[in-house]
Amino acid sequence: MKILKPISKNLLGTALLFLVALLQNCKKEAANIHTVTPKQGMYALINDTAWTAVTVAASLEYNVSIGKIFTCRGTKGNQVIQLTAIQNNVAAGNDFPLGNANNNLASFNYYILPVHRELAEQTTTPGATAGTSLVITAIDTANRLISGTFAFPQADSAYDANYNFISAQQNQIANGFFKQVHYVYTP
Repeated sequence: MKILKPISKNLLGTALLFLVALLQNCKKEAANIHTVTPKQGMYALINDTAWTAVTVAASLEYNVSIGKIFTCRGTKGNQVIQLTAIQNNVAAGNDFPLGNANNNLASFNYYILPVHRELAEQTTTPGATAGTSLVITAIDTANRLISGTFAFPQADSAYDANYNFISAQQNQIANGFFKQVHYVYTP
């Protein structure tokens, strides 16, 4: 019986080590599971967490004094990502230039509304802010479908009932895209 005690202690210790190693591997595998991104609509990673819009609406409006105003807005509950790009000094038309809006800042202005807070509490991120990107990757003017990518840093500010600043949460919106979103054109 004295021989069985050391063997059973060693077996128990080995079994526990095996179980711990097995659980660690399960955690690692679960962390590596990638979220399936949608084939159309709006999607982004917000602080490395997947966010998919439930509704997406886009518009392209022509204003004689301003130019073309493109807006794409995705919502999920009370969370909103809204991209707005303005192309100045252009003629009317339901097209919009492809490419990176950052490369055309002389003729473009764009702003991005963040997420996490009610729309009334959001502050825009100007297109000139470091780390901000908006790229129109495709536009189908016949079917009025538009696609693009975006990324931007953003801060949510919280205020008390007297509008005194309480805190700010820094967010990073990355790997954002809108794909095959139908847009309404208003001349």
